[in-house]
Amino acid sequence: MSRAKISTVPGCCLATVALLAAMTLLASPVSHANSLDDIKGRGKLIVGVKKDVLLWGYQDPQSGVISGMEVDLAQGLADRIGVKLEVVGLRSVERIDAIQSGRVDVLIATLSDTPERREQLTMVMPHYYSSGVNLLARKEENFREWMQLKNRKICGRRGSFYNRPVTVKYGADIVAFHSLDWATQAVRDGRCSALIYDDTAIAALLLKPEWSSSFEMPMTTIFATPWAIAIARTEAGGPLDKMLSSAVIAWHRDEHLIRIEQKWKIPATAFLRNMRAVWTKKSPDGKWFCGSEVTPATPPECL
Repeated sequence: MSRAKISTVPGCCLATVALLAAMTLLASPVSHANSLDDIKGRGKLIVGVKKDVLLWGYQDPQSGVISGMEVDLAQGLADRIGVKLEVVGLRSVERIDAIQSGRVDVLIATLSDTPERREQLTMVMPHYYSSGVNLLARKEENFREWMQLKNRKICGRRGSFYNRPVTVKYGADIVAFHSLDWATQAVRDGRCSALIYDDTAIAALLLKPEWSSSFEMPMTTIFATPWAIAIARTEAGGPLDKMLSSAVIAWHRDEHLIRIEQKWKIPATAFLRNMRAVWTKKSPDGKWFCGSEVTPATPPECL
């Protein structure tokens, strides 16, 4: 299935996030907790993942098991450390508190890297994925332009960074649900004109005949924003941050992320192809263009 074309919106663009990432690297924390040793001593890595997003992190209502691409990534991190994995299923609105309260060690939960979240968490560089914002709408709605949302009731999720700017810029009446399942059910029942959500997840839903027969992703994608693994602010620059960064670099260089994307039949993204290309690129002297680790000198396109 073809993906919607992508455009960026000022204030939420990839260049802005890359600049913020570089500025963050320049600011060395006074001290940080050595939670990597704590994790090893405990013998278990606790990772927060989504529990209501198909293909990424979804909890089976019968078995209670959570599976998806980001659960596989969490298992890879636990294997890398040499400990067992415990996953904690989260909804969007719960993600920030899960890290700040210490409920989880690491967050891999479709978390877009935004300036506001950088004030609350440590975003591990480089980014591991990217998405934008689009609509899941009934075909008969005939949505084509974002200004058509004015005064229309649109379902969404609580905790999504794009709820307010879409309300302000386009005049949408966003009804924010705690759960994606509730939001999609409301759209299916006709209680909302459309669902506003990540384009990657909408594309995944549209792979299913029960959605593709009556629904579409009609808009030009906006707010293209990379996703980051997140840890506590006190961990910035520490052993856990460096280990996670090293893992993401390896994932880009050896196509691990692309293979897991294919495993879960997630529509292929240009972001992963571009990141693999830049992280496997070498300078004329034979050295890695992006280096072997993320530093203040790392080119912005590598982040």
